[in-house]
Amino acid sequence: MSFKNSNRRSFLKHSAAVGTVGLTGLAGCSSITGGETPELGLAFTVPVENIASLFAIEDIQDQLTNLGSEYELNVTRDQSTPDSLNKMASGNADMALLSTVSYASAVRQEAVPGNISMIATDFWDAHPDWYGISIFSGADSDITEPEDLEGATIGVNAQGTGVHALIVKKFQQIGLDPENDAEIVELPFPTFVSAINDGRIDAGVFPAIFAVSARGEGFNEVYTSQETWEQAYPFAYTVAANSSIDEKGDAIAAWGEDFREMVNYAYDNRSEVVSLAAEYFELPEPLVDGFFLTNNDYYRQDLTIDMDRLQFTMDEMVNLGFVEESFDVTEYATNDYIPSN
Repeated sequence: MSFKNSNRRSFLKHSAAVGTVGLTGLAGCSSITGGETPELGLAFTVPVENIASLFAIEDIQDQLTNLGSEYELNVTRDQSTPDSLNKMASGNADMALLSTVSYASAVRQEAVPGNISMIATDFWDAHPDWYGISIFSGADSDITEPEDLEGATIGVNAQGTGVHALIVKKFQQIGLDPENDAEIVELPFPTFVSAINDGRIDAGVFPAIFAVSARGEGFNEVYTSQETWEQAYPFAYTVAANSSIDEKGDAIAAWGEDFREMVNYAYDNRSEVVSLAAEYFELPEPLVDGFFLTNNDYYRQDLTIDMDRLQFTMDEMVNLGFVEESFDVTEYATNDYIPSN
């Protein structure tokens, strides 16, 4: 397949109406219609934490050059990255936020007809100066070290995900069997605090936005991804269906320009974006303010793909047993759609 370079493009800005699924996953979705402007579908998992979710907010859309003139956008939220993969496979999304395991599995299994290509990095995990995904137990729990998780019930949003991989990797390191020495319970991320307090689970894997509440409850941080991985690695990515790239390549290139523009805008206007995101996703503003673009957030400043580090990460998915064989990531990833900073 061939990729079209987007750096030559420059377009006039028009606003567009975009629908999204909010934090509870109950809201509907909508998109503008009419004309010949291509429509792109974008699926994400965690609001705000997946920075591409900010495309759903109209006031942020208004800051973008291409949205509404070169493409229309339909933004939806899923509970897990495998759900987003299913949406892409059924033709109901052109692009989606995936993480380490879901990307590796999708490529190896060709879960989406015609396969997929990574087109942007959303964030890195385990960066020494930024937040890493953490496992927390209750404030009064006896689970304070990784070894204490033997026999525990551990919450994840879904098995076969990047957060699940963090459990598997740590268990391998301490000599526990991730399949038999703990019970993995699937729950939505927003329910983890109450599930721990109610005794439904003993511990949970907390991404950055939900870790704010865990710290507020005085929960025990059992271990972090920095204590599990020897250095930072790309964790979450935006991928596109190859069929969508073939049919809507110019629109995806325009979206890529807007993605860079949107992230730069968020850094330059952090307070405004925090307020907009909290209101739109119906989140407490202190929750968003407590992590977004702070050291409690992930390293996310470079949207382009580090092919060498991505290759290491995919090779590690084999060692963790999530895929049988690795693959050459340069055949399933490209930096042609995201302009450099």
